[in-house]
Amino acid sequence: MGFALSVCLGLPGCDRAPPRKIVLIGGAGSEAPGRHDYPDGIRALEALVETSPDARGRLDVVAYPDGWPDDPGAFDGAAAVVWYFDGLDKHPLRDPARRAAFEAAMRRGVGLVALHQASTAPPGDDLGLPQWLGAVREGMFDRTTEWAELAPATQAHPVARGLDAFDYRDEFYPTFRHTDAGGRRVPILKTELHPQYRDGKYRVDDKAEQTEVAWAYERDGGGRGVVFSGGHYLRALDQPGVRRMLLNAMFWTAGLDVPDAGARSDLPVREEVIADGTAAPHGTTRQRATFHVDAGRSGWRADETVLTPKNVVEGSFGLVWESPPLDALDGQPPRLYASPLYVDRVAITRGQHRGAEFSAVFAASNNGFVYAVNAARSGDVAPGRILWRTRLGEPCRLQPAPLDGVPTGILSTPVIDVARGRMYVTHCDPKKRWQAYALDIGSGEVLPGWPVRLDESTFNDLNANAGPERVPPKRRFDFRVQRGALNLSPDGSQLYVVFGESETGWLASVDTGRAKVSGAFAAVAMPHRGSGGIWGTGGPAVDAQGSVYVVTGSGFDGYRDAPHDWTQSVLKLAQTGTGAFVLQGTYTPFNHCRTAKMDIDLGAGGAVLLPDAQADTAPRLMAVGGKQGNVYLLDRERLPGRLDRRPPCSEDSSSDGSLLAPQAQPQFGRRGPLNVFGPYSDEDAALDLARARSVPATFRDARGTDYLFVTGNSKRAGGSPISVPPSVARIEVARHAGQPPFLRIDRLQKSLVLGNPGSPVVTSNGADHAIVWILDENAPRSAPLSGADAPRPVLYALDAATLDVLWRSAPGELFTSGKYNEPAFGGGQVFVGTDRIQAFGLGGRRLAGRAQAVGTVPAAEAASAAQAGLAGQGAEDIYRQRCAMCHDHPQGNIPPRALIAMRPHPRIVDALTGGIMRAQAQGLSADQIDELARYLKQ
Repeated sequence: MGFALSVCLGLPGCDRAPPRKIVLIGGAGSEAPGRHDYPDGIRALEALVETSPDARGRLDVVAYPDGWPDDPGAFDGAAAVVWYFDGLDKHPLRDPARRAAFEAAMRRGVGLVALHQASTAPPGDDLGLPQWLGAVREGMFDRTTEWAELAPATQAHPVARGLDAFDYRDEFYPTFRHTDAGGRRVPILKTELHPQYRDGKYRVDDKAEQTEVAWAYERDGGGRGVVFSGGHYLRALDQPGVRRMLLNAMFWTAGLDVPDAGARSDLPVREEVIADGTAAPHGTTRQRATFHVDAGRSGWRADETVLTPKNVVEGSFGLVWESPPLDALDGQPPRLYASPLYVDRVAITRGQHRGAEFSAVFAASNNGFVYAVNAARSGDVAPGRILWRTRLGEPCRLQPAPLDGVPTGILSTPVIDVARGRMYVTHCDPKKRWQAYALDIGSGEVLPGWPVRLDESTFNDLNANAGPERVPPKRRFDFRVQRGALNLSPDGSQLYVVFGESETGWLASVDTGRAKVSGAFAAVAMPHRGSGGIWGTGGPAVDAQGSVYVVTGSGFDGYRDAPHDWTQSVLKLAQTGTGAFVLQGTYTPFNHCRTAKMDIDLGAGGAVLLPDAQADTAPRLMAVGGKQGNVYLLDRERLPGRLDRRPPCSEDSSSDGSLLAPQAQPQFGRRGPLNVFGPYSDEDAALDLARARSVPATFRDARGTDYLFVTGNSKRAGGSPISVPPSVARIEVARHAGQPPFLRIDRLQKSLVLGNPGSPVVTSNGADHAIVWILDENAPRSAPLSGADAPRPVLYALDAATLDVLWRSAPGELFTSGKYNEPAFGGGQVFVGTDRIQAFGLGGRRLAGRAQAVGTVPAAEAASAAQAGLAGQGAEDIYRQRCAMCHDHPQGNIPPRALIAMRPHPRIVDALTGGIMRAQAQGLSADQIDELARYLKQ
């Protein structure tokens, strides 16, 4: 084609100028369908011009959709050229002959429009593009694919005519080398981008930048250019704003006047758009993501096909990525008490990542934030990149003493209903206290009707275990703790929430359809001294039949003989159609009166439901641990307790109603519950003396034998806070014909000493390649989580067959976390929640010797300053300033002063110098500690 020739024969329109020739040049498609689809893109641009009522008779299109024209006269008579092809090493101007012919056209004043990569040159050779376009992108060292709002940068330039702000998803290039030498450059479209790939590296941090994505350039010697860095996706050409801008650009570069309202096109928008190909890697999408793998809290993930005992070893396994630090609050970094959760293929519906799918890790912090974090590289989005964040509000700060010295926003592990795309999470704020939220997992937005307030007034109205009169809370401070993981009914219609360290433990249900509290059950009908708390990390366990299992605990002096008092018990409950809870079964250990008095919680972790046995007649089993270091096996269909009150206290261990081994147990000299972490004590197993606070994990080998893996702290001696091996044990569920099943220790790990381990999790491929994973707080229970010397946890991987250590994280490699949490798994990776998400996998590296937090006063200096300020103070003043707030108004597991006074003087001194109270004694001299101990004995 060429310029159309017309002959004036006195016809109307004889004075109109002939149409301007515009040449469209594409290239070979280079990516998945719908991306870099240059041939179809050129055809779409050709149709765009041909259907424009403003272009009829003014533009004559010549299209070369498949590549650079072979015709040496292709540019003859051209007014403008449009490029839409790959750059870098594939750029057509790398061919000298093509470059010479094209530069000749440019010198004649031919206009140029460059889309997407067409303005990208190899490093070190700009191909002369700056002189024609006013800028060049050198190399492939930067790009970002995101949903962005493009806004006109000017209203004055012809290319911007008729443009309004519009948003869509595309790949943009945020870094060009601009030059104004010999011309004028005018920005046309601007936006805020969050670069994902910069300087040849995938960026984890998210820093917004104001960027020009389209500009016009006018050369002093004649000729015009327009650059648009978008157009990665074919569907970009369906955006009305992009269409108008490109038509304006073709008009302007061809030397034509742009209509005042911008050039129009009647090209229909395609109804079906080819997928952009950025979906997350395929995996096994679970219907639920929850603490300890599943609703039954099995702790066994049996679909791991990547990690094996052979490849999880030093040199092959390590840190593969970590997210940026999560949001601090008032200078305090976050702590993740809530375990992270993993979900495959999450479709993001809000923000810069809208329109793409990712494998995601979900995290919730004590500072009140919830996050979705990219778990695997998807396009240019790096693993560790935060996909969305939602702040639920200001967190609580528990009184009389902040929990672990940190804010108390989110403590429990959320639960995700993948099928409904919902995440349920609880949060405490200073005004409304605890509330349950439902968040859309694609956006982080709180769903309509939520949050639901979780207040004791509502619980009392619905209480299915109410006493003869309504007893309001008597505590001076609201010390309620919602630490137990959330769970759902099998159909997802009920959200289960538990509370502990309150006047009584509570199990509450929230109707997820109507967003309202639907039922409640108090662990103690007539509350007293914080008894019956359901605070263990495991929260409620739920079986396939919909029964709910909770385990209660006790505060110091928590025993009282009363009906419907379920302190130190396992409870099985069901919900009626109206939402009311019905008690179906109970179990209480034989020695419950003594352990309740000494804060030796049975419910320190929670219940685990074992997989159903292969024989239909075999009992359905559950197991429970606790601070005493025992593990109890129960037939959950035939729990041995009554439904109105606990059994009488007993000194006879053989009278215990759990499934006991036939042989005598060493600690009793007769039959009784299995003690794993000793020495056994009914007196000293609270606070730093506790033996365990974790939920066991199950595993079934190829022979069909069931095992429990348990973690805890054996002690050097009774009353000693010093831990010794074992901290990990494998327990067999023994089955003999004609006998009930029972537990026996199969193997002990005899070298590890764990500080305060979370619940173990087993990964395997069916019965093969089993690994036990343990996240250890690496410090005693009493260790505060604030300050520069806050403990750094350690992640362990053990061979499930031998309990040998396969791998452990290096000292300081993990940042400070919460307490009692556990890792999550997905895509062959292990995810740990600390003050960020840290991911481990094959090919990872070891990062050792990381420094502690900066910007805080060194511990030695702080102690010196504190000691100087305390000089001369007496024991009574010290007690009033540091101790009275808690021990004169005890909550939960805080012992009352009267109980402390019963302790021997050396025991109190030990607690203040190196035990649970050492933080409160910071800066005191040895003499002051001695005087304080004597004062407490008065």
